[in-house]
Amino acid sequence: MKESLNKRNDCRLCGDKKLKSVISLTSTPPANAFITKEQISNKQECFPLEVFFCENCSHVQMLDIIDPKILFENYVYISGTSPVFINHFQDYANNVIKKFPELQKKFVIDFGSNDGTLLRFFKEAGFSVLGIDPAKDIARRANELGIETVTGFISSELAKEIRKEKGHAQIITANNVFAHSDDLKGIADSASILLEDSGIFIIELSYLLDVLEKNLFDTIYHEHLAYHSIKPLSNFFLKNDFEIIDILRVNSHGGSVRVIAQKRGGPYPVSRSVSDILKLETEMKLDKIETYHIFSENIKKRK
Repeated sequence: MKESLNKRNDCRLCGDKKLKSVISLTSTPPANAFITKEQISNKQECFPLEVFFCENCSHVQMLDIIDPKILFENYVYISGTSPVFINHFQDYANNVIKKFPELQKKFVIDFGSNDGTLLRFFKEAGFSVLGIDPAKDIARRANELGIETVTGFISSELAKEIRKEKGHAQIITANNVFAHSDDLKGIADSASILLEDSGIFIIELSYLLDVLEKNLFDTIYHEHLAYHSIKPLSNFFLKNDFEIIDILRVNSHGGSVRVIAQKRGGPYPVSRSVSDILKLETEMKLDKIETYHIFSENIKKRK
C-alpha cells in the first residue's frame, strides 16, 4: 500500500464493518494535482475511486483515504474567485441572520473557511469571526483580507485552545467539510467543545439524492470521501449529542443541503423540513443497496 494512502474498514458514521462496494471507477491522480508542461512525461501516482455502501446505516462513502496534507495544505480552490459562490455565501449569511435574530452580532467560527468569503459577510453584519483552514496560502490570504484565520485542521485539541482564548461561539459553520474529512466524529467533538449550549451548528454538503438524480458521477473524486443523505447523518448527530433541526436544499455543487443542528435539548424546535426529507429519501430508496447498483450501471452505460 502506498505510504500516502490508508484504507479504513468501518463506516465513518456508524462504525459498522458491513460495507459493500457499489461503484468502482478508474483509479486517477488527485483532482487538483495539476502539472506543468515540463512534467507531462512524469508518471503521476493514481489512487482508487471506489464507493461503498454501509448495510447498517446506509451511508455512502469511499474507504481509500489519501493523506489530507497532500490534498489540502496546498489547496488551489478559492471561494472568492467565483461570483456564483460569492453570491451563494452572501445569501447564506443573510438567511442565517434572518432566521436566528437572537444571535445577531455574536461570534461565528467557520471550519474549513477557505479565503473567508462566508465569514466576510458575517463580519460586515457586525459579527466577530474566526476561520480555521489547513491550506497555508489561502489562510494567509484570508488574514491579509482581514478575516482572522487559524492555519490547521480542526481537532479537539485546537478547539480547546480556541475556546480558552476566544470563548464559545454561537454559530459554527462547516461547508463541504463533512464530505472532505475522514474524522467526522472529531469534527462533531470540536463543534461540541466550541459551541455555546444554545448555539447552532450548520453544515452544507453535496446531497446524495442530487448525485443520483442528476447522474453527477464526476463529483466522485478523492477529496469527496462521503456522499451524504440525511437519515445516516441524523443518526450520527444523535449519537454525538446533536440533533438536526432544519434542512434546506440549495443549488451549489450541483445540488447540496444546508443542515442546521443544535446540541440535544437546545432551544429550537425541529422543523417539518427534517421529516419531509427523510420521507423523500425513503421513497427514493436511498437506504437500499440496489439503488447504487443501478447508478453504477448507468455510469457504465454513459461511458
